[in-house]
Amino acid sequence: MSDGPGSARVACIMCATSGPFRPRTAKDGYGIEECPECGLVQLVPTPTAETLRALYEEESYFGGEGSGYSQYESQETEYLATFREDVRRIAEFVPQGRILEVGCGYGYFLKCALDAGYDAYGIDLSPAAVERAAELYPGRVFHGLLEEVPEIEGQTFDVIFASHLIEHITDPAAFLRTAARFLRPGGLVVMVTPNIKSLLARVSGRRWVSYKIPEHVSYYDPQTITDLLSRTGFTVSAVDPAYQYYAVPFVTSRVRELLHPVSRLVPPVERLSLLRERRIRVTSGSMRVLAARNAEA
Repeated sequence: MSDGPGSARVACIMCATSGPFRPRTAKDGYGIEECPECGLVQLVPTPTAETLRALYEEESYFGGEGSGYSQYESQETEYLATFREDVRRIAEFVPQGRILEVGCGYGYFLKCALDAGYDAYGIDLSPAAVERAAELYPGRVFHGLLEEVPEIEGQTFDVIFASHLIEHITDPAAFLRTAARFLRPGGLVVMVTPNIKSLLARVSGRRWVSYKIPEHVSYYDPQTITDLLSRTGFTVSAVDPAYQYYAVPFVTSRVRELLHPVSRLVPPVERLSLLRERRIRVTSGSMRVLAARNAEA
């Protein structure tokens, strides 16, 4: 496999094994390969952190085509419904307290957490997203990496929430150790991330929607995410299937992409107003992981 742009061939990002890795598939100039030691599936070569940060700081990341979230604004209603489920699940473990969201985007989760009575804050690498969210929630949203935001330095939280973030990080152990510094002992880290052993991932093959290259640098399953958390001072409390709410036309368009070239068999619903406005709860092929910080972390 030739090196992708802005990449460096490195050891496993979780256990530092140098390989050789087991090839799973390939896409857009990268290998998607499995570490023979810890089982983590990851991009080979690994994109550099600088390459990825430049991508996330592009103004179009939350509205462009290709990388990022092309329909992020138009799907606000669906994101809010999804994040309300996350907040309800968090409340089963931590019914009140301070929450920090890492990767807060436009602040959809923050709204749900604040509405539920939490003292919620957020950070993001996208200047455009932070500017927008900070207008809605002044004094609660900041720009930068977790370890470099002066506004939260020295603070502690009861929950750190990171939805679809860990798969973007080239040093996940360092991120989780940093997260532990901001959590009270016993506090929760809650992550949502694609599950490479989900039924949707297995059925989709290389067409799996979560193969977003190069921004998704790793692909976890319940065992590898548990191992990562155990290595970094956490005890896993629960691993749940994650669901998302989508408008029906969005779901049918994704099904047609998956079934190409027999997509003609999936009828378009855009012209049926009843279905066009309907939102449904579907499996996303992801998992929600809740883990408590160990006292000695």
